[in-house]
Amino acid sequence: MDQEPLQNQALQQEFQDIGSSLTHDTLFREMFQWLGLAKAFLRLVLSEPVLAKLDFDRLTIEPRDFLSVIFKETRADMIYRVPILGREESLCIYVLLEHKSFNDYFTIFQADQYADQISLREYRQAAEEKRLNVDFRLSPVLVIVFHHGERAFTGPMDVAGVYDDCDGALADYLPHRRGILFDLNTLSELPDDPEVPELYAVLRIMQVIFGLDISTKVQEVLERLKPHSDVPKYRRLIRFLWWYFVNNARKESRQGVMTVTDAVKKIIGEKDMSMVLEMLKAEGKAEGEAKGEAKGKILATLKQRFNTVPQEIEDSIRSMTDLIALQSLISHAENCQSLDEFAEAIR
Repeated sequence: MDQEPLQNQALQQEFQDIGSSLTHDTLFREMFQWLGLAKAFLRLVLSEPVLAKLDFDRLTIEPRDFLSVIFKETRADMIYRVPILGREESLCIYVLLEHKSFNDYFTIFQADQYADQISLREYRQAAEEKRLNVDFRLSPVLVIVFHHGERAFTGPMDVAGVYDDCDGALADYLPHRRGILFDLNTLSELPDDPEVPELYAVLRIMQVIFGLDISTKVQEVLERLKPHSDVPKYRRLIRFLWWYFVNNARKESRQGVMTVTDAVKKIIGEKDMSMVLEMLKAEGKAEGEAKGEAKGKILATLKQRFNTVPQEIEDSIRSMTDLIALQSLISHAENCQSLDEFAEAIR
């Protein structure tokens, strides 16, 4: 079997020429927007006492404008809002899901900053609505670090761990936010819920993607999805996972990639993958056009309101690659009080 890495083969170039790629972050963001998957994942990770307090029937994903203000350009994270059972609608728990595909020591520090921003936003909203009084309480923000990579995650899971405690003398005065670590590297078994087959499929693909000769494992995932292949969302999932495999299985052989591709053809009933590739190409083109339109609208709005746009701000906008953040900045451009305020939002 030819073991030469895929990136050195003409086949990889052929895939790259399509103009659309699927990164670890893209897969994570796309899949964890599926509410069924999200609920199944949270039930897997959160403790029973916490789960007993949550109304999963009313779980929602925070809207894009909220996410972009917090995470600016480089996020791949999700925030779920889950109402508390038996409480009024305004009371909830936020679950911040921070994704890492590498071992980042300061992950919990970053997540803590994001969580503080969530609380600050809620505080400001309460102040505007004149609800701040001795009975007002902020909604708890739970942090889950979702990690998959070539090695296990070793960063601290309490934000106090990134501070110097002066040999323990200042331990009582450091900030504390303890996160929950979900590390695919440490799991020997994955949840296999027949009602939510997408959860196992996504977790398994992400778990093995950095390894050697993973085609057999990927085919096993595809076989699990085969009984659902008549359902449109699962057909899309199969294509999505295949494309993620093609883009990120850097240690897989060319033969392994072709074997998985043949398996996908059989499962979704395609004679060849040309239609899938054209679909991906069209999606990539459409996203590129949407990014261009968003950038143009932001700049036009700023010029209309403030007559000019500093070159630094224009360069920052044009260099952005996150469509969600760009779409959210349109609203910010329409409502910010000054160019300095807008510049702070994208800094």
